[in-house]
Amino acid sequence: MKILEEEIRYPEKGDKFFIEEGDKGEIAWLHKAFQEFGGYADSYQTAAINLIDSALEEKEFRDYHVYPIVFLIRHYLELRLKELIIGIDYCENQTKQFPQTHDIQHLWSKFKKYYSDLGEDINDQRFRVVDDLIKEMSNVDPMSMKFRYPDNSNHEFNYLNLSNLRENFIRVCFLFDGIAMQIAHYVEMTEDLVQNVYQNYHP
Repeated sequence: MKILEEEIRYPEKGDKFFIEEGDKGEIAWLHKAFQEFGGYADSYQTAAINLIDSALEEKEFRDYHVYPIVFLIRHYLELRLKELIIGIDYCENQTKQFPQTHDIQHLWSKFKKYYSDLGEDINDQRFRVVDDLIKEMSNVDPMSMKFRYPDNSNHEFNYLNLSNLRENFIRVCFLFDGIAMQIAHYVEMTEDLVQNVYQNYHP
């Protein structure tokens, strides 16, 4: 365990987890731009990739990293799909509704329906591959609990190839992130249209 490399020390009076002061090299910015589904998805994506790379480089920590890695990947998928659904819902209805579920199979199906309603093609090879990948992830971890808590049920596998996991995650990210950029553009166009209509009818 990584903590065994640390000097032993214990909590002291006045300790806090959350403080804002410190050297610039110590500070992370909780910027409001990140406090949307897209920003959160970006954060989990980055953390997953960094953790995989760290695990591949440091063999002794590999088995400790695997559970948070899969959790981060699955959570990215959930957040990105919700971001896409929210964006399309805004373009269609000027609201920002999304399903209150952790079921990524349901989210994927809902996104595809919304995306198809925009006139986009959901039947190309990339979407068929992602159909299988989402189904696989959903079968392994239906409600985002499998890699978050100890589970009495066994996985169907005992080992996990992290290089393969990284590569296929990156491929899905390129597809999802590209669609997110497209939907964000549609949202901007819709916002401009709504603003123009409001200005014309509410002088």
